Amino acid sequence: MAAVWRPEQRHRRLINPHPLPTAWVTVGPPIGDHWSNVRSDGDPTPLNLDGCLDLKRTDALHKVLTDERLRGRVVILGAPGAGKTALLLRETLRLLQAREPGDRVPVLLRLSTWNPDEQNLAEWITNQIADEYAYSTPISTDRLLPLLDGLDEIPAPSRERALQAISNTFDPDHPLVLTSRSDEYLDSLAALPGTALAGAAVLQLTDVPADIVIGFLQRATGRVDWAQVFDRDITHHGGRLAVALTEPLWIDLARIAFTDPNQPDNQPADLLDLPDTDTIHTYLLDRLIVSAYPDPPEPSPTGHTWRRADAERYLRNLARHMQRLNTEDFAWWELALTVSFNARLAHALLAGLMGGSMVGLTVGLTVGLLAGEFMFGVVAGLVAGFMGWLALAIVFSRIAWRLAPTRGQIRWRRSVQPLIRRLNSRLAVGLMSWLAVGLIFLLGVGLAAERRDPFFVLLYALWLALWFAFWLAVQLTAEFTTFFDNSDADILAANPLGLLRNDRRRTMVTASAFGLAVGLAVGLTVGLAFGIGDGLRIGLAYGLTFGIANGITGGIAFALTASSWGWLQYARLWWCSRDDLPWPLMTFLADAHRRGLLRQTGGTFQFRHALLRDRLAR
Repeated sequence: MAAVWRPEQRHRRLINPHPLPTAWVTVGPPIGDHWSNVRSDGDPTPLNLDGCLDLKRTDALHKVLTDERLRGRVVILGAPGAGKTALLLRETLRLLQAREPGDRVPVLLRLSTWNPDEQNLAEWITNQIADEYAYSTPISTDRLLPLLDGLDEIPAPSRERALQAISNTFDPDHPLVLTSRSDEYLDSLAALPGTALAGAAVLQLTDVPADIVIGFLQRATGRVDWAQVFDRDITHHGGRLAVALTEPLWIDLARIAFTDPNQPDNQPADLLDLPDTDTIHTYLLDRLIVSAYPDPPEPSPTGHTWRRADAERYLRNLARHMQRLNTEDFAWWELALTVSFNARLAHALLAGLMGGSMVGLTVGLTVGLLAGEFMFGVVAGLVAGFMGWLALAIVFSRIAWRLAPTRGQIRWRRSVQPLIRRLNSRLAVGLMSWLAVGLIFLLGVGLAAERRDPFFVLLYALWLALWFAFWLAVQLTAEFTTFFDNSDADILAANPLGLLRNDRRRTMVTASAFGLAVGLAVGLTVGLAFGIGDGLRIGLAYGLTFGIANGITGGIAFALTASSWGWLQYARLWWCSRDDLPWPLMTFLADAHRRGLLRQTGGTFQFRHALLRDRLAR
């Protein structure tokens, strides 16, 4: 857990040079539970949990969460930009640092990925730990201290059920932390009978006092004129700047805007010329892009140089894509969602044409040479082969781009599971596909010829034999992938680039195995066909020729259509052809993450804040 979030804390600059100041007040009933339920000793006397996290009180929230007078259950409410997520990330690392052997494991989870109508909370937590932390070993929720971020990101119709599920899944004495925007939490609370989260203390994030903001900005920016700027703001502008800089998000953006070495002439007093708080916020969001991409551009550690105008255009297109999907998460394997069905079908048809032409040509040439009907064999084989692969292409164009990337590492299992049990479960599907392909072949050959003679029977028999061998190759390839070990955690795989590398590596291995299996199946079938009539040597020669050709094309077709990595290549080409995103997409996103514009949560990227996404999407 710490290996995932410590670099993220550094990239988000949450301690740069000091923790972002955050303040809160205690909220009692009816928003919070009765104090006799909140307190571990049952005493109904209210507790004052008010606090402020700043340079002098870096462990203020930790003291609340570990207060022995409480049950360890805390709800943190706040407005957008109030610092809920940053506060939770810091506290996750603090709890991990203080954890003793045998203590519950703190785990930070984003509720935006949970649909309580389709999945119970315990199952979702297990899946999220596997997805975001690459830890696939089942773990009991009793051993976890869940820190659940963003109840408000669950759609309104399901939010009340989510609150009930959280309350019902864990015992009242089970510690947990939940964050939400205030209005959304209160709306959900009003729709539920009783208290939403039994035994939980509620903290409301509030405006950071002006003296703490001034002290932080003076230390962070190295400028001593912030106090004078705030005084002028109160005297001449009614304190609108002070109001605009009361939340951690805007305080942090002000720090970034006025520590930009490429804009040394920027002065905090410039903020006084802006007419209202909304304009100040917009200015600070825009300055974030300017600070991240200086002009002239500086090369990134990977050697790429991103001009500000290009980077801003790419980020705008990305923000609009995410806004259309109504999500804060950018998952690279879902980029094909933006490509039209017709374009996806064309991509699948191209791969299908490769496989269909080779398989059809193999059958047609083989039977044509054996029976002396060369041209008819070629035409019939091509038509039947293309129609068979056409059906597969349509299926892949519908579902293949939805495949999630591979998260496990490629390591051989220590023991081989029995093959018979799994192959039997696939036998019925294989026989059905065999019959379906036979019917497709009959239709395809019927389009190529009007006659019915022994040659047709030979062609039909060889086609069915070849398809059976092909199906067997597919099943053996599928069985081959079950030998990979997914049980060991690999933190490097719990990030977008790690997921992409893993999926690409496994795709290449599986595609190679698929191509080899198809090549052997086709080669043996064709070799036997020629060997019976013309001898073993000729059969071996033809079998090797056709086997290698079909193996290569089959492997390429598999890699392009049956993997997340393959569909990403096509989606990148689609976006890049319109200059909407760069070809080295993942390199660009990783660099934007390094510059502090994106944040990384498990295997996905997010904008630094939803407000930045919305600003760019306009």
